[in-house]
Amino acid sequence: MKHKNHLSTKSYFINRFGKLSTSFLFYQMQDIAWEHARILGFGFDKLKEDQQFWVLSRLLVKIKRRPDWGEDFTLETWSRGADRFFGYRDFYFVDKKGNNIIEATTSWLVLDLKSKRIVNLTEFENFPKYEESVFGKNAGKVKAPKSDNPLHFTPVLFNEIDINQHFNTGRYIERVIDSYDFEFHEKYELAEFEVNFLKEGMPTDRLAVKKQFVDEKNHICSVVRESDGIDLIRARLVWIER
Repeated sequence: MKHKNHLSTKSYFINRFGKLSTSFLFYQMQDIAWEHARILGFGFDKLKEDQQFWVLSRLLVKIKRRPDWGEDFTLETWSRGADRFFGYRDFYFVDKKGNNIIEATTSWLVLDLKSKRIVNLTEFENFPKYEESVFGKNAGKVKAPKSDNPLHFTPVLFNEIDINQHFNTGRYIERVIDSYDFEFHEKYELAEFEVNFLKEGMPTDRLAVKKQFVDEKNHICSVVRESDGIDLIRARLVWIER
């Protein structure tokens, strides 16, 4: 069963180029995912009753075109079922002509609130049957970036913490995007990104972005925690010229 939201690209959704920003692209996906999970009976409040919660583990997004400021579009999502521990969910951003302008696949885990252990999703009754992704594959593992450049660590900010008292997944993406200067963004825009969410960030953490330039347009990044040097997320980015 597909779930759809008909949206308009608001002024606070856009970047400085008048297009849907990467962070709001993600937040809209996150919001409709929570909404549809609730409809299916696996939402935040239902899991909270059993001392459980959803976490996003992997994400793959391919952008053909970003909606313009004021443009109407439809965001579609559906659950693709599970293979024991991963629950899969895909997305289409569809323009008024019926074109899929953005496509995405995501992989989610359910964790026990106290033990933080992964819950086997076969324990959930009436969970949707497993189906193939829009890409014919699920989001994969991203390698750790290799770089000897010095890292600039900054503290976690109040607005970066979510309702589970962890670093918000969308804020990781914002940190990575904001680590590039204005000159780079003037020349390139993000066309594809694959993210692995590995560890929980906490309010007391200090974080930095590490980058490896595989070539001019293919980069690998991570958000690193200062206290133990661990990557909290890893991201593969594909840029194209504007």
